[in-house]
Amino acid sequence: MRRTPVNVIASLSLALLAAAGCRDAAAPDQKPSALLGGLTGDLTVTTATTGSSLDPDGYTITVDLLQTKAAGTDGSVTFSGLLAGPHVVTIGGVAGNCTVSGGTTRTALVPLGGTVHVDFSVSCAPTGPQTGDLNVTTATSGSNVDADGYTVTLDGNTSRTIGTNGSVTFSGLPSGNHTVVLSGVAGNCSVSGGTSRTVTVPSGGTASISFAVSCVAQSGNLTVTTSTTGSNLDPDGYTVTVDGGASQAIATNGSVTFSGLSASSHTVVLSGVAGNCSVSGGTSRTVTVPSGGTASTSFAVSCVAQSGNLTVTTSTTGSNLDPDGYTVTVDGGASQAIATNGSVTFTGLSAGSHSVALSGLAANCTVSGSNPQTVTVPTGGTASASFAVGCAAAGGDGTLTVTTSTTGSNLDPDGYTVVVDGGAASQPIATNGSVTFTGPAGDHTIALSGVAANCTVSGANPRTVTVPADGSTSTTFAVSCAAVSAGRVTGQGQVGTGSPTPGNNVQTFDFDIRADLTGRFTGTDYGDLHPGGVPATLTTDPASDPATSFTAFRSSSSVCSDPSRGVEIDGVGREDTGGLVSYTLSVCDNGPAGSGADYFDIFIPSEGFRRSGAVTSGDIVKS
Repeated sequence: MRRTPVNVIASLSLALLAAAGCRDAAAPDQKPSALLGGLTGDLTVTTATTGSSLDPDGYTITVDLLQTKAAGTDGSVTFSGLLAGPHVVTIGGVAGNCTVSGGTTRTALVPLGGTVHVDFSVSCAPTGPQTGDLNVTTATSGSNVDADGYTVTLDGNTSRTIGTNGSVTFSGLPSGNHTVVLSGVAGNCSVSGGTSRTVTVPSGGTASISFAVSCVAQSGNLTVTTSTTGSNLDPDGYTVTVDGGASQAIATNGSVTFSGLSASSHTVVLSGVAGNCSVSGGTSRTVTVPSGGTASTSFAVSCVAQSGNLTVTTSTTGSNLDPDGYTVTVDGGASQAIATNGSVTFTGLSAGSHSVALSGLAANCTVSGSNPQTVTVPTGGTASASFAVGCAAAGGDGTLTVTTSTTGSNLDPDGYTVVVDGGAASQPIATNGSVTFTGPAGDHTIALSGVAANCTVSGANPRTVTVPADGSTSTTFAVSCAAVSAGRVTGQGQVGTGSPTPGNNVQTFDFDIRADLTGRFTGTDYGDLHPGGVPATLTTDPASDPATSFTAFRSSSSVCSDPSRGVEIDGVGREDTGGLVSYTLSVCDNGPAGSGADYFDIFIPSEGFRRSGAVTSGDIVKS
C-alpha cells in the first residue's frame, strides 16, 4: 500500500485547523471546537510483558512528545480526542533488563471518529536470585495454652507444625506475594489481627511474619441436685465431692454449684448416705464441664423405714416342763408362740427400745431375771433377748410310747426324731417303729421332726400328751409320703450393666436348687450399700447354716412369657446383717447363655425389697 507522507498529512491537519478557525457566513455562530469534534479519534496502547524480574513500576506512554500516561507491565491506556491523522507513540521507563520488540517508537494513524490500537511487547531477563525465604514466628500468652501447638499453611498447600512459642522457615519460595494461615488454634485462644496474612518474599532475601496468640483460662460450672423420697430421710443431708477434693454439704432435696472448674471430665461422688437409703445408679457420676458453661447432674435417693429384728430365746430346766411352751409379746402387741427351749424372731421392728414379755408359764415354772425385758433394736440389725425358766417337779414319773406308721413312696430313709418338750428329751425313730420315754407326769409337747419334704404328718405335730403319774400313755404319728418328682434349676450371672463393684446398680446371683428343697443360693446387690460400703447379700445354704432353708419349689412361674420355662422357689435366707428373712425367687430359662433372654426376680416381702431384670451376663438352666 502506498503511504501518505507524514508532512502531507500534517499540512492537511493544519489546513483543517485553519478552516475550523474561520467563521462560516451561513452559520456565523458555529464554534471551532464543534467543527473539530468531527476531526478526532482515539488511540489505545497495550503493553504485554514476559520473562523474569519485571519492571515493578511499569512504563510511560508518550504521544507526539506532548501527552504522557503511565502503563502497567501488562495493561492498556487510551488517549482520547486526538486529531485524526498520524501520531508518534513512544514507550519509556523500560528497565535495563527488558527489551521492546520492534523498538520503543510506533507511528499510528488515528481514524476520524474511531480508535487505533498500538501494542508493545516487552521481554525481561532475570536480574538476580528469583527465590527467597519466609520465617514465621508465634508468640502465645495467657492460660490453658494449646498443648499441641498450631499449624502454619503457605498458599493453601504447604503446611508445617509450629510450637505455641516457636518459628518455622519456608525456604526457596518464588519471590512475590504469598498467603500464610495459622490454624489449629484452641477455642479459648485468639490470634491478634486474624489468622491469615499476606507477605511479599523478596528475591534472594528473607521475609518475616509473626502471629500473636492470647489464651484465656478454660473453666465452667457444675450444679449438683439431690432428690430424696421414702421414709426416715437422712436428717443431716449428704456431701458432694468433686474429683476427690472439693466438697460441699447438700440437703436431701437441694442443689449446690461448683464454680471455676476446668473444662473437662470430672468425677462427682455423693457420700454420707444413711444405711436405710440407696442411690439410684450408684453414688458416683462422671460429668463433662463445658468451657464458659454449666453442666448438671442429679442423684435420686430412696429411703426405707429404719427397722431391725429381735430374736427371743428360751432355755428351760427342771422337771415337768410346760408342755405347750410359752408366748412372747413385744410392746404389748405382736405375739409369737415359743417352745420351752427354742427361739423366735420378730422382723421389721422400728429401730429403738422395745418391751419383751414371756407369758403362758406353767404354775411350777418361773423366769429368772426381769420379765418383761427392755431391748434396743438397731437399724438394719438384730437384737436378742433370752429368758431362763426353771420348773419344779410336779408329781411322780410316767412313761410315754411314741409310734410311727409311714405309707406311700420314697419313704424317708433315715427315719425321724421324736422331740419332747422342745428338746428336753429326744430319740430317733424308724419310719415304722416306736420309742419310749420315762419322765415327770403331766402335759408334754411331743413333736416328730426330720420329716422329708415329700412326706406329711396326719394330725397335730407337735401335739400335747398327758403322761399319768406312775402310769403310761402312747401316741402315734401317721406319715404319708408322695413320690418325689425330679426338678432342678441352676444359675450364675448378673442383672444390670457394668462391673459388679460397690455403687453400681448391678445384682449378681449363684444358685443350685432342687425340687427336694436342697441346694444353695447367694445373691449380692452392689447398688445397696451398707455402712462401710459393703454390698447387701442374701444366702440360703441349709448344709452350712441350718437356720436357712428352701420351703417350696414350683416348676412354673407367671413372671415368664412361657410359664413352663420358669421356676419359683420360696426360701428363708440370712442377710449380711445377720438377720433371717423370707423371700421368693422367680427365674426364667428363656434362652442360651449370653443371649440376654433369661430373667431373674427376687422379692423380700417384709422389707418391700425387689430386684428384677434380664440376665445381662451368665445363664439360668431349668432341668
